[in-house]
Amino acid sequence: MFGKVIAGIAAAGVLAGVLATGALAAPAAASPSPTTKQRPAAKDAFGGIVTAINETQLTVKNAKQGSKTFARQDTTIVVKGRNEKSSWSEIEINSHVLVRYEARDGKLYAKRIRIGRAHVAGIVTSISGNVITLRTRDGKDVKLTVNAGTKYFEFTGKKERKPGSLKDIHAGMRLIAAGSFDSSHNFDAALVAYRNK
Repeated sequence: MFGKVIAGIAAAGVLAGVLATGALAAPAAASPSPTTKQRPAAKDAFGGIVTAINETQLTVKNAKQGSKTFARQDTTIVVKGRNEKSSWSEIEINSHVLVRYEARDGKLYAKRIRIGRAHVAGIVTSISGNVITLRTRDGKDVKLTVNAGTKYFEFTGKKERKPGSLKDIHAGMRLIAAGSFDSSHNFDAALVAYRNK
C-alpha cells in the first residue's frame, strides 16, 4: 500500500528538511531525525499541506489532525527557507506550511506562515530522459523534471535508507518527490524518494 511507503518515508525523516527548505516538518507527519532534539508541539502551530487558498484565507490539511482554515490578517507574516521574506501570493496548493495562529471569536487567524516545498506522490508510468511521468492517486499525470542537483533516496527498511539514482526508477514504482511546480504545471523535483519493491 502506498500509504505505508509514504509513512515510511516520513518516519525516516528524509523529506522533513527538503519539504520545508531546511526548517519545517509537519508535526504530525514526520519524526525528527536522530541527530536533532525533539521539540514539544506548540499549541498555536499547525503544520500540513495547503489544500485551498484565496485572497483572504487558506486551508491546511494534516494527516492526523484533519483540516484547519486560517484567516489572513494585515499583520500576517509569510516566510520561506531560512526566514526569507515571502508573500501570500507565493503560497501554493500542495505546499507544506507551518502556520502560527491565534484563535479569536471562533476563528483561527494566521500570524506567521512558513512555506515549505510542494510534493507529489504516485506511480511511475514512464521515464524519458530527465522526465518522470507520475500518475497521482486522483488519476492526474504529473511530469517530474529531474536534474544534476536532484537527490534520490531508496528506503530499504522502516528507518533505513541509502542514496539512489535516476537509473533505479522504473515504471510501476511508487514514489514521492519534493520540489516546486513551474508555470506549465510541470514539477521540478529537488528530491525523489522511493521503495524498490
